[in-house]
Amino acid sequence: MKPRLLALALLTLVMSLLAPAAASASSSQLSLFQDDRELLNGVGADRASVMERLDELGVDILRTNVIYGKVYKTPSDLKKPSNFKTEDPDNRHYDWSATDGLIDLAQAKGIKVQLTITGPGPRFSSDNPKKCRSGQPCTYKPNTKEFGKFAAAAAKHFKGKASYYSIWNEPNIGKTWLQPRYERRKGVGTVDYAAAKYRQLYMAGRNAIAKYDPAHKNKVLFGEVPSIASPLPFIRATLCLDSRGNPFRGKLAKAQGCSGRVSKISTLGFAIHPYNQGALYGPTQRYKTKTSLTQAHLPRLHRLLDGAFKRKRISSGARAVYITEFGYQTRPPDKSPGAASLAKQAEYINESDRLFFGDPRVKWVSQYEFTDVPEADQFNTGLRLFSGKLKPSYEAYRMPIVVTRRSANSVEVYGQIRPGGSSSIAIQAQASGGSFTTVKTVRSNRRGVIRLNVHKKKAFRLRWRLSAISPVTNKAITSRAAVAGMKLLYYKD
Repeated sequence: MKPRLLALALLTLVMSLLAPAAASASSSQLSLFQDDRELLNGVGADRASVMERLDELGVDILRTNVIYGKVYKTPSDLKKPSNFKTEDPDNRHYDWSATDGLIDLAQAKGIKVQLTITGPGPRFSSDNPKKCRSGQPCTYKPNTKEFGKFAAAAAKHFKGKASYYSIWNEPNIGKTWLQPRYERRKGVGTVDYAAAKYRQLYMAGRNAIAKYDPAHKNKVLFGEVPSIASPLPFIRATLCLDSRGNPFRGKLAKAQGCSGRVSKISTLGFAIHPYNQGALYGPTQRYKTKTSLTQAHLPRLHRLLDGAFKRKRISSGARAVYITEFGYQTRPPDKSPGAASLAKQAEYINESDRLFFGDPRVKWVSQYEFTDVPEADQFNTGLRLFSGKLKPSYEAYRMPIVVTRRSANSVEVYGQIRPGGSSSIAIQAQASGGSFTTVKTVRSNRRGVIRLNVHKKKAFRLRWRLSAISPVTNKAITSRAAVAGMKLLYYKD
């Protein structure tokens, strides 16, 4: 190599080592939030004040479910009214006002919206309405054609308002969203009915969006599966693949709706809800169940999607992963032994962000709920207690920090100031009995993220925090105080 070229190469290498901002493909991750209880249904605090809080937290995307059986005013109808055209968004049987109000509030703050168009629908939308419980939307065997018409109505109504879509929420959860999960077929045995049905529902919904909101036909997510209820076999079956990743064949292929040439699933990527069981314990909780999909076992999904790509079931870009629902329960109010203390929840959500940050396939990270529900035995993963008191996780969400030990005198500091935008961030340290002092001031990348190595005597024993000026409120904010821990990694099993 010529001396001039060698010098240039060495200079490039040195600059890359010194760069303070994160140099990862995942540094463009967006932050998604969901709290339908307050923002959609208007329960508890005023909706506008909650949206003000989310704007202050730097939320990029707001997710909400558009449920057929809730938009339709009388879901207990056993027969479809003669004057009701499902695909007409302006008929008197629909009420879109709750979602419209949420979108208006979000757009006023510059927050994008992801709509999950989903069942359960009214009783008449089932292939067997008599199996449905009276007075409630029906989860049993939804009619694909009927759902496609509802998706068409939604796409017409929300055209120009939604930035992203997905189809059906948690389709592998039987009683709550889609049932039955499995079904016995003569001459075949057990088939994954829900997986076959979800493939049909997704294609019907996505086709409706492509027709009536064509600008967003490539902004539709597939999956929305939680970590429980065997999501990995479910996803394989939706892609017409068996447990070994091979195509279904013979009678089983026909029973699973996979006969003949199997079309690729057209999707922006795979949406998942990688909670630990019950939203308990921490980011590195290990699970021996090979069919689950908790956050620390995300390589399981990567391998599945890589195999599906090789089988031409999905395109290369469809291997991207979108975390669309996630969180940790706290004690209080939950009484489960695995629920985090209020301080631990703040630590866990920061560590989860750091774990996902190291994965360039993860495009969004997520927080489910802003405020806890009043029932202690339900999901209480919010950043605020039901009483209205903010948890430590509120500030931790706004300004994450994770410190990783590299040596006795060196640590990696990862952090972010939400929302994105290049910001000046002070990295501060505190020795035992002392006060916080600034060790280094750096500029974040365009997403507000920093990741760099900091050298200081006995760095691994110090407490660390970040300090900056909020780009939303223009006031000084600080992160929680963190100590150096071990490197956060996925499990490879």
